Amino acid sequence: MPQPGFLNPKGEDFIVREIADLKRSIRELAAANPFGMSGLRLKDGGVVVEGYQTVNGPATFTGSLDLPAGSVSNDALANPVSIDTASNGVDGEAITTTATVRATVTLTVPSGMSQAIVLATATGMGENSTTASDYLYVSAVVEGVNGGELYTAAPAGLGASLAAPFNTTLTGLTGGQELTVGVATRAGSAAWAASTANQAGISATVMYLR
Repeated sequence: MPQPGFLNPKGEDFIVREIADLKRSIRELAAANPFGMSGLRLKDGGVVVEGYQTVNGPATFTGSLDLPAGSVSNDALANPVSIDTASNGVDGEAITTTATVRATVTLTVPSGMSQAIVLATATGMGENSTTASDYLYVSAVVEGVNGGELYTAAPAGLGASLAAPFNTTLTGLTGGQELTVGVATRAGSAAWAASTANQAGISATVMYLR
């Protein structure tokens, strides 16, 4: 209170105004987001980060990390994977006793990839046109390497069919390099005449790795 005879230079309601200003400041601070410029805002039970963020040091996540689809590019991964598939087939050719590649597919190594896991399945059908029982041999061939023949019996004058898988890993590849995967067939004892029943197919799935 001012002394008798002296006026309070701040006014008689100074204390009341100070208290009102203090209450208003408290309300504003309570509603304010001190991290607003950084893109952080508090929510019940957690924090929401909005906008571009840069982390210049290691970060540890002890819980699950939920990312929207496509948010991380393949190039950003330490071990990205690229997948390609192809298939091809022929029919009508004669089947000789020499293993011959009948159909092939060509796949191109993507840029930045140096390894490939090749899953190949070769299929073959043939009609034994001879008068003696024989065998049909089928194999998958990856980059000139035969994956091993499988065979099945073919009675005289009848047909036979089978599939031969071959899985292998190729290394030392470069982007743009072409890989060839094919199917080879042969007869066991004597050549089989050309026929629409003589068919060969190749199906390949390739997983490329950096």
